[in-house]
Amino acid sequence: FPSHDTQMMKGHQMAEISLSRERLCELLEVDTEKGIFIWRNTMGGKAQKGQQAGTKQKAGYVSIRLDQNDYYAHRLMWLYVYGAIPLLQIDHINRNKEDNRPVNLRLATQKQNSENLYRAKQNTSGFRGVRFEARLKSKPWSACITNNYKQKHLGYYATMEEAIIARQTAEDALFTHHIRQ
Repeated sequence: FPSHDTQMMKGHQMAEISLSRERLCELLEVDTEKGIFIWRNTMGGKAQKGQQAGTKQKAGYVSIRLDQNDYYAHRLMWLYVYGAIPLLQIDHINRNKEDNRPVNLRLATQKQNSENLYRAKQNTSGFRGVRFEARLKSKPWSACITNNYKQKHLGYYATMEEAIIARQTAEDALFTHHIRQ
């Protein structure tokens, strides 16, 4: 995860954020309603005047190259709106990493940011922390939750609905930045 003065992209550390709000505004127009950036001038390559700036990265975030440095669009939006890059992480409230509208961004610790993750792709129940275990005949559904890097088993349940309720109850008690699935 990014530290306060660097960003991570494609597993590589990115340049320190030395970009000023003034320089950002020289290079890009900002549409806060849509959460996008538009090139003010043709910069070469794909950076054409009037075109939307940014490239979607493999991890889903939008990055924009400015002055030979790559920046995440959500961090640039924060810089534009608030005038500085925060020490904390920036969380996409609706979990859409391409939605960089200021109303969709909030400060978060790493713990809070991880509370708002989607379920894992290999999850077959459709709910984070809930899985089916065929070997358990009478109560084949289990629920678990991870909080402060510690996984806690919540129990075994006869139905998926019971396991989901157990998981949601634990989320409500332990998490501050989650949204219901």
